[in-house]
Amino acid sequence: MNSIEEFPYFIVLDEILKGTNSEDKAIGSQKLVQKLNSLGATGIIATHDLSLTQVANDYPGIKNYYFDAEVVNDELHFDYKCKTGVAHNMNASFLLRKMGIVE
Repeated sequence: MNSIEEFPYFIVLDEILKGTNSEDKAIGSQKLVQKLNSLGATGIIATHDLSLTQVANDYPGIKNYYFDAEVVNDELHFDYKCKTGVAHNMNASFLLRKMGIVE
């Protein structure tokens, strides 16, 4: 972490602490984001963890963005446009129904 204070970095993280239990992952991920923010780090974090999006409420320098999807003619379609906020669609539920795994 000391290098972040000395040199400009652009940090890209995908699914922080994946594989950790949900509560531990949420706490650890939030602490990591808070630490990076306190160091003035710049970057992008991709996550499906909605609890992590709450960090943006506490730090004005942190913003949430998402890519949306919609169901058209019983198919999942992405518009590939980056939007401000948090995604609330249920892609996994749609896909499980489409595959006949759940009703």
